[in-house]
Amino acid sequence: MKFLVKRALWVIMVFLMTTMPVVRSIDTGLGLHQYASHKAALAGDFWFPNPWKYRIFSTWMVEQSYQVYLHTVDKVIPIDGIIRILDVNSSKHFAVTADLKRFSENGQAITTPEYFVRKASAGASSWEVTKEFHRYFVVFILVRSVIGLLILAAAFCFFRIFISNQWMILLGLVFLDNGMNNAFRDTAFGFDTYVDLLLFLTAIVIIIKRYSPAFLVPIVAIGMLNRETAILIPMLYLVINFVRNGNRLNIQMTSWTAGLGMLAVGIFFGLRQYFGYEPYIVPSGWFRVVENFTNYSVISGEFAIMLIFPFLSMMFLKRTDIILRTIWLAIIPIWFAVHYWSFAVLESRYFLVPFSLAMLPVVLYEIEKSYLNGQRSGNI
Repeated sequence: MKFLVKRALWVIMVFLMTTMPVVRSIDTGLGLHQYASHKAALAGDFWFPNPWKYRIFSTWMVEQSYQVYLHTVDKVIPIDGIIRILDVNSSKHFAVTADLKRFSENGQAITTPEYFVRKASAGASSWEVTKEFHRYFVVFILVRSVIGLLILAAAFCFFRIFISNQWMILLGLVFLDNGMNNAFRDTAFGFDTYVDLLLFLTAIVIIIKRYSPAFLVPIVAIGMLNRETAILIPMLYLVINFVRNGNRLNIQMTSWTAGLGMLAVGIFFGLRQYFGYEPYIVPSGWFRVVENFTNYSVISGEFAIMLIFPFLSMMFLKRTDIILRTIWLAIIPIWFAVHYWSFAVLESRYFLVPFSLAMLPVVLYEIEKSYLNGQRSGNI
């Protein structure tokens, strides 16, 4: 009986860790805008064509998931009954505290089924449009929850490479989940960001555990179709193996890096060739860096995700594991530099990758090491 209770508690904890960040995106974020943005993406309509026009994987993945759901689950469990339990527009279920006024057309909010009923073709009834609206949200929630579960599983595999105490690993997962739970600022479901995080965590495990670099080929390909930050994965493969090989290159290392790099660059330019090039219209430069360092919303959003881990990781960097230090130095400077230079980083979810790959494991590793070395009270 005690065993069953323990297992039940683990199931409840994992369920909450995977679903609450999704609920938060609706409750205090802009999750209700996801249906409109998904439909716009399918129609090729973007506020900022570059880069969103070229981030096609997540849109395709969600749409294919919807088609599977429509022709399988929906046939067995019709959406009619689910709407009564999961009405995303109902104040009985969600607070919806985000300001959705900017997502409107002639005063009509585009985050409600009523808006799409008005825009629907003459052959579609209002009930059918409402049902499709809610079907999509069931799929959005399911897909994000599955991605969240896979992220936690990949992070567990990554953390356990360096950390032996499983309670310390669990603590790391809790901090990571807290980061995802607080990454709701100015964002809907953010599928591309969370797929990006999952791919980076999977890639780093493959690289560190010396699995065949051939496994990185589909990860880089999917990553570049999803978000251009995946171009850093070949670089991570190179620098980690370079350091592990005594700061020496070898033929295998350079060949795979060149191949993965060419694949990434080829997809980057291929997408722009296929869909047509769009200029980057968001003003960027030093003024943007200053703005990001002095914008209270940016600072509070990043603090909500990373807390004081950026500073702790810098304190521990010199004496951490050499592979973790390599990852930190390879990811942190370029990631923050590019994002801070390019746009106002109000969407704090963009920093989940450096947080989970570099900052969090460095801190956890140092805490465990100090304990194992007999410094049980720590040494601040």
